[in-house]
Amino acid sequence: MIRFPALFVLILLTGTALSAGEPIETAFVASGVEIVGGELGSVADLLNPVLQGQFDTGGIRNLLEVQNLDDLSMQNDPEVAVAAFPGLDQDGDPGNDFDGNNLFQVDPLGLNDDGQPLTVFTPGSITNGLLIAGPADLDLGGGLVIPGTILEGTIAVGGSSLITPAIAAAIPVAVFDAIPAPAPFDGFPFNYDTLTQVLGFLGVNADVDTDGDGVMDAFSVEFVLAFVSCQIIYPSGDPLFLRGDINDDGTMDLSDGISLLSYLFTSGTEPGCFDGGDTNDDGTLNLADAIVILSHLFTGGPPPMDPYNGCGIDPTADSIDCATSPGSC
Repeated sequence: MIRFPALFVLILLTGTALSAGEPIETAFVASGVEIVGGELGSVADLLNPVLQGQFDTGGIRNLLEVQNLDDLSMQNDPEVAVAAFPGLDQDGDPGNDFDGNNLFQVDPLGLNDDGQPLTVFTPGSITNGLLIAGPADLDLGGGLVIPGTILEGTIAVGGSSLITPAIAAAIPVAVFDAIPAPAPFDGFPFNYDTLTQVLGFLGVNADVDTDGDGVMDAFSVEFVLAFVSCQIIYPSGDPLFLRGDINDDGTMDLSDGISLLSYLFTSGTEPGCFDGGDTNDDGTLNLADAIVILSHLFTGGPPPMDPYNGCGIDPTADSIDCATSPGSC
């Protein structure tokens, strides 16, 4: 079974590793989660909509690639391996992540210097649609690693969907500390701030000691994940950046317009990524780029050219670029 916290979102893609930027159409993205047991099972009706919301709002998705696949129906293949790495939604719109053909990019953080996955589950096989691969250490980010993980899931003929069996895991209390209390617990007479406080009120308490220090710091849970098909691409060698983010803080706001105007007219600090400042993607930095930022922020003007909703590469060949990806990407 896949043993990881319920908020861990997966994408499963099939086929052999392809060249940078080449689309892979046989892929899956986790589209739903349902708690079915564990300490959290008693409040499944409360938590399932909240956890589903974590899927729906998007963010980084974790990808799996089934390698050495010979049976494109994904029903029977005696020898496969499964690579794992994080991924990025290419259009920045979580509303279409589960439409069956949305495009995701493999995050370079999950690849070595040669562009190969850092984590591979092997040996593996598919028998009558049942995928089993591993063991391997599953890195969920944030210092959370699940050692000796075995991946398991049932794939529909042709790869249109995948369903896992019940997955036993432990969700750290910190996860629920970061989720706001849902209605009606966020108002009078409760006035709770976090979901952890709501769980305590309902008599649900941490029952797992994940670090062996004698303090219960996680909730036991059993849950099922559902998947739908999608597409993925491997990254090119070009740096990732966010158009309009001049000061590299991860967002575009007034300070970016000021930074660009300062560089252009008062010898201010040079942008770390010239592509990020080229908001109209015409291959130069000038007053027009600052106008795009300010017009979009304050008068409803069009946004900068892509990549704007999320980090990406420059789709246009021109004379300016980013020497390296900004820290915010």
